[in-house]
Amino acid sequence: MPNSSFLGKTVQSLRKDLREKRAEIRELHDRGLDGLRVSAKLATLVDNVVIRLFEVALSELDASAADALRTQVAVVGLGSYGRRQCAPYSDVDLMILHQSRDPKEVAAQLRPMTQGIFDVGLQLGHSVRTPTEAVQLAGDDVVVCTSLIDARPLIGNQSLHETFRSSFERMANRNYKSLCQSFFESRTTERNQYGETVYLLEPHVKRSRGGLRDMNLLSWLGYAEHGASDPDRLLLLGAISKLDHHRWLTARKFLLRLRNEMHFHADSARDLLDRAEQLRVADRLGHSHRLGMLPVEQLMRDYFRHTNDLWQMVRRREASFQVASRVTRVLDPVLGKTVDGDFRIGLSYLSATPQGMAKLQQDIREVLKLVGLSVRKRKHLDHRTFSALLLAAPEYPDQVAGEVAEQFFDALANPKHVGEFVRVLHELGFLEKIIPAFRHAKCLLQFNQYHKYTVDEHSLRAVRKGAAFADRPDALGQAYRDVEDKRVLHLALLLHDLGKGFEEDHCQVGKKIAEETTALLGIDAPAASDITFLVHKHLTMSHLAFRRDTSDANLLRDFAKAAGSVDRLRMLFVLTCADLAAVGPGVLNDWKIEVLADVFARSTRLLQDDGKSIYESKLEATRRELLDQLKPEEKADSWFASQIAVLPSGYLAGSDTNEVLEMLRRFHQLSDCAADVVCIPQPETKTLEFTAGVKHGTGRGFFSGMAGVLSSQGMQILSASTDVLADQLLVLRYVVADQKASDETPLERQNRICQALAASIDSDEPPQFRHAWGEEAAEEKIQLSALPNEVRIDTQLSADFTIIEVFTFDRKGLLYKLARKLHDMSTIIRHAKIATSLDQVVDVFYVTDRQGQKITHPTKLEELSRELMVVIDRE
Repeated sequence: MPNSSFLGKTVQSLRKDLREKRAEIRELHDRGLDGLRVSAKLATLVDNVVIRLFEVALSELDASAADALRTQVAVVGLGSYGRRQCAPYSDVDLMILHQSRDPKEVAAQLRPMTQGIFDVGLQLGHSVRTPTEAVQLAGDDVVVCTSLIDARPLIGNQSLHETFRSSFERMANRNYKSLCQSFFESRTTERNQYGETVYLLEPHVKRSRGGLRDMNLLSWLGYAEHGASDPDRLLLLGAISKLDHHRWLTARKFLLRLRNEMHFHADSARDLLDRAEQLRVADRLGHSHRLGMLPVEQLMRDYFRHTNDLWQMVRRREASFQVASRVTRVLDPVLGKTVDGDFRIGLSYLSATPQGMAKLQQDIREVLKLVGLSVRKRKHLDHRTFSALLLAAPEYPDQVAGEVAEQFFDALANPKHVGEFVRVLHELGFLEKIIPAFRHAKCLLQFNQYHKYTVDEHSLRAVRKGAAFADRPDALGQAYRDVEDKRVLHLALLLHDLGKGFEEDHCQVGKKIAEETTALLGIDAPAASDITFLVHKHLTMSHLAFRRDTSDANLLRDFAKAAGSVDRLRMLFVLTCADLAAVGPGVLNDWKIEVLADVFARSTRLLQDDGKSIYESKLEATRRELLDQLKPEEKADSWFASQIAVLPSGYLAGSDTNEVLEMLRRFHQLSDCAADVVCIPQPETKTLEFTAGVKHGTGRGFFSGMAGVLSSQGMQILSASTDVLADQLLVLRYVVADQKASDETPLERQNRICQALAASIDSDEPPQFRHAWGEEAAEEKIQLSALPNEVRIDTQLSADFTIIEVFTFDRKGLLYKLARKLHDMSTIIRHAKIATSLDQVVDVFYVTDRQGQKITHPTKLEELSRELMVVIDRE
């Protein structure tokens, strides 16, 4: 009869033992014991639980039944537990092997063991099978097959396990090609779910690309093809190189320690390395701030390097299993072509001949030649050639000869090929031989929500995005096509962010890197000067366009003079757009392109003009056109001429004259302190422009009230301005993106918002900001960046206004609260822009006092800074 009391006492004892021993192992982990040894100790701890409970299950049977069960079953550990690489809270996978017994009876007899494992606090997955059933299932189910590869006998009939193992090995050996293919397919499906890029910002350490599962995949492939899953054994068999063996072991050490730390801290099976966990783990594992890199950036660079190494090994193994089609095998010898006896261009792949392979091993010029040919012919390198180059790259010297430098620089000229050319060189490890600064940027994380890629990946994407502008039909495409020397632009794109990860400002470091790189490549002085300028000043156009009042002709003129030439301005325009596009999806949009294109066009005209600028002449012509289009009775009314004379230049330059006249006619009908609002959709930029007129509306806080209405209605404010025209007519303009509309904003919604804006001038109630699901979590993630709140005030840049910049993390209603505070402090907002700086929003205000005078008194400036800091810190 079952002794439930004995079972209960055993479970209690094992639970206590598990808790205490796990704590002891955690202490060893905290003291630096490597991940593999920690995992092995955890596996031994679980072994003890399983074996003890197996004995308890036998003790509850009569003697003959117990003896029969002991000799007729084998308990086998599977998966990570079987290979002794389990994490603290990994599932325990068991297979109970039996021979010619009723599986239900076996399960019932061992229920004290299986139930006891649950009761102890372990998560159990188990099955009851005969050796034949197990092997058959392995042939049909890839998950079963991979778990059985690492099967390890724990207790019971050893010969039963050996029978299973022999049969399983024969099946695997017989079907190794189809098994390997199924392994690849299974992992591809899993990667697609958990992240198909190594550089995922919040990776799953087990299932994302290059994670533990890909390391397991290498073991499974080794077992299927060579009968060995351990990297040491595979090295002895000659199945992997010394370099791959080293990378495998160091990645295993890193990933197992990382996963153990995550499990220990969570007291559960946690495998998602989110941003909060990255910060914690970096501190826990002893990373410190150094060389301009945050501890978390050091941790994640190590993570990306190891996972990229594993992923490259998987890629090469997968390529080696690709079987050429019958048609290819027949036609390749006939239609293939050999180039200079060195390279073979096949129907699908490009390969090196033995003669070519010998050259590739010692001459980087041949590598550039091969990669260039591969890109031009659109043929991937075959597995043998790719692997040989990948393994040879570390042995190449870090200095390149002048001929190599010239060959590389010239290869950057072709927009159709340049993106793929530099990507393949980087993937093979040769780009850092030509541009040494790329070594530091490799796998370098930018710990913020703004950048979606590591520095090296962002730089490569910038080249690819920039070259793709060649096909655009707009001003950006024309600017790219007009660039005289595209080598200069492409190299500047490649270098522009390589200064990150150092203590000094990355633009200053980038300038030094550009100077060193152009000298190393032997680039002529004019081109080198252009490249250095573009790298050093790659943020200036973006900051000007999205943080400054670009209607200020003097500001634009200074910017243009600093560039010094139209071609530099053109390249800076293209580089700025490519940089934004390479940050992540949706960062470069039509509105930003139009704003930047306008800055480029007007800066170019200012650089080319003598005396009165073409821009100023155009504004005068527009004013005359407006006057000419007035109706006779309107011409007789001095109000219209007065308003047209003081219309802001930015509004005149960017608006249709018919729309301007319609707006003036509506505003002319306003009574004192009344408001009217016009909405004009801008389909080219997918934005809306709301223009409000308030008669005698200055100094009453209408700017903040309307900003609050727009935000509460789901509008993202991109820029805003206020102008006081003749007869105390206050005109407020907001350019917004509708976050609630996937396409065009319905006319009904436009009208409803216009009415709400007009009604806001009579309301003292603050707007209500609805919170959408997930907003709090998103805000918490952004705040993890630990960027400080900051208020900057400039009294030099503008002759007429004090410029206030507020840096903080974005949240609903922020612009309203800042604008309301400025109103309460007796300032008038003349112009506002909303930009981004990494994970922060930058709200920029051009302000005066209530008398329209620029604010310069130190006491007032200090008060403004202090009060605005109170607003953003309180949030």
